[in-house]
Amino acid sequence: MNNLKKLAYLVFGLYLLCISRTAVSLSDFSIRTDNLSSDEWSAEGIHLNLHQTAEGLGLQLTLSEFNHQALVGSVKGIDFRCAEVQQVNHSYFCPQGYLSIAESPYGGQQANVELNYIDSEHIEIKLDGLIIAQGGVSFDLKITKPNWQLNLNGSELNFDKLRALLPREVVPQSWDVSASISVKAKLSGSTSTLQQADVSVEIKQLNYADEEGLQVAEDGSGKVHIQTEKRNRGWFGSARLLLDQGQYYSDPYYIDLTDAPLHLKLKGDWITALNQLQLKQADLQWLPTVDLKGSAQIDLTELAVQRANIQFGTDHLDQLYQTVIQPMVIGSMADELEITGGIEGEIELVDGEVVRFRSELKSIDVDDLRGVFALNDLHGLLAWSNREIAQTSQFNVKTGHLYQIPHGPLSVNLQALPNGISLLKPLDIQLLGGHITIDRLEAKNLFQGSPEWETGAEVINLSLEELSTAFDWPTLSGELNGKLPRMHYLDESLDFDGALQVDVFGGQVKVEELKIKQPLSRVPELFASADMNGLDLEQITRTFSFGHIEGGLEGWINGLHLLNWEPVAFQAQFNSPEDDDLPHRISQRAVDNLTSIGNGMGGSLQNTFLGIFKEFRYNRIELQANLDGDLAELGGIDHPNGGYYLVKGAGLPRIDVIARNRRVAWKTLVERLKNIRVEGMKVQ
Repeated sequence: MNNLKKLAYLVFGLYLLCISRTAVSLSDFSIRTDNLSSDEWSAEGIHLNLHQTAEGLGLQLTLSEFNHQALVGSVKGIDFRCAEVQQVNHSYFCPQGYLSIAESPYGGQQANVELNYIDSEHIEIKLDGLIIAQGGVSFDLKITKPNWQLNLNGSELNFDKLRALLPREVVPQSWDVSASISVKAKLSGSTSTLQQADVSVEIKQLNYADEEGLQVAEDGSGKVHIQTEKRNRGWFGSARLLLDQGQYYSDPYYIDLTDAPLHLKLKGDWITALNQLQLKQADLQWLPTVDLKGSAQIDLTELAVQRANIQFGTDHLDQLYQTVIQPMVIGSMADELEITGGIEGEIELVDGEVVRFRSELKSIDVDDLRGVFALNDLHGLLAWSNREIAQTSQFNVKTGHLYQIPHGPLSVNLQALPNGISLLKPLDIQLLGGHITIDRLEAKNLFQGSPEWETGAEVINLSLEELSTAFDWPTLSGELNGKLPRMHYLDESLDFDGALQVDVFGGQVKVEELKIKQPLSRVPELFASADMNGLDLEQITRTFSFGHIEGGLEGWINGLHLLNWEPVAFQAQFNSPEDDDLPHRISQRAVDNLTSIGNGMGGSLQNTFLGIFKEFRYNRIELQANLDGDLAELGGIDHPNGGYYLVKGAGLPRIDVIARNRRVAWKTLVERLKNIRVEGMKVQ
């Protein structure tokens, strides 16, 4: 702006000088000078020519080269002509001027010019027909010393051509960017200083991509409107952004704005001395009913958020989860969820870190698509702060399930600590006809470092009948009880102190040394040992329709290792107790099934005279099984001629079940178990 003003002063100042010194004739007068310059611009090869025409006074100004600090290169071969200079009193007007430029950063130019010189303090220049970045540009500059005003219009500018004229910092040079841009700007100021700006930009056919493919846009369009005014400490203003078309990917987020435009409104100050942006008001609307409001203080030098306060709300958590939350949690237990409901709350940040969070949950349903868990009608309040003052959270769940096991209502009261949480009162979980009481919960390092938590629980009267129904097992009778005084989670490993006691089949199964690694991952690992005492084989075989067996059973399992709930290692033994006082009877069908497990063949008794007997007496039953990877080693009571007894008979007619194979592939053994004649049970 200062450049154009001084150039206008030069033209008309020299013209007045010429008139004052050539009173005799103005038919042909010219003046030349090698150069003119100021702190901001310089001009070389200046030639001003005034001449008389049939219409009046004509003017021609040529410059061989012009430079300005705002330009990225030189402007050369400037030729301005006015065929008719009109004079009204001491004012001069050029209504139909013509400007040509041979070479410039914007290419060669030809434009129509209207130039009005009221006096040395009032000048107006209108220019139309410039071609910049393959688009049309016009402007209207008004100077009322010391103030000026510029109206600029640019239509359908090619961004790929325009970027060469912009500072390299605006768009990384390695990015591939294309767009059509139209601009309307109203700028005003005093002397060489910009004071006010009102700029509207419309973007169409926006496409960009960085080298790594982590920042991508396709077929985008939108509008930007900026209003700003200079004040003592810097600039005050507002901005509006509308993105109404296009698909955008910014790792890890993907956004399709075709049916959900994004509206952003900003209002604030730019403190130039500190290079600090103070957003006093920010309003983001995107997706149905998704609304963000807030304020922030941003260090533009470091592009760092110093302080921020954000209020958020939505009644469409499903869309918010799919677009914003899910990309952040890929690979975790939270990346395959269906979520509905609403949420509203507030977040406070200091130096880029969240220091306070508060949110109201409104009728939220969460369903894990892998079937691990579900929560129905979750509502309440969540609060957290990293300051010393603890925050209290309380929320309720109407119903839910964990691994196909439904549970009743939950009422949870938590106290949020700077880096963890603690349970304010015991949590009672009603399920399987009984309940689990969690008496305490202390969690730390939830937001920094390795998460760690510790709790204690008591399992009371869980129904094995309801458990077997939930997992589609044969119906079991009995209860599950136990005390777990300490459960400790660290480094993705959950360790249990204490034991679980299962009262089943007239006896007890005691589970100890329980540990679960990565319990909520896609491939959890379980480690445990178990002791079994006082079990009644009649109840067991009646439950599974294995074939009738009477007698007691005891045993143990050590080193049990399940990977994704499939066994990969264990050492186990099941046998008749030494002092068993129950009758020992086994049916023909049970004999056939045990024979199939040990030898891979069953059903042979029906082909012998023993087929007429339905039951036999036995002395002892014993089965040993060790699994290590893909190979299982079987055993029982050693037989003097090799092999081993699975069932050692007694009395007449005597029946022994003797197996010869001690080593068998685990898959083969599983196939044998699948093939045994068991009703009401499917072995997998």
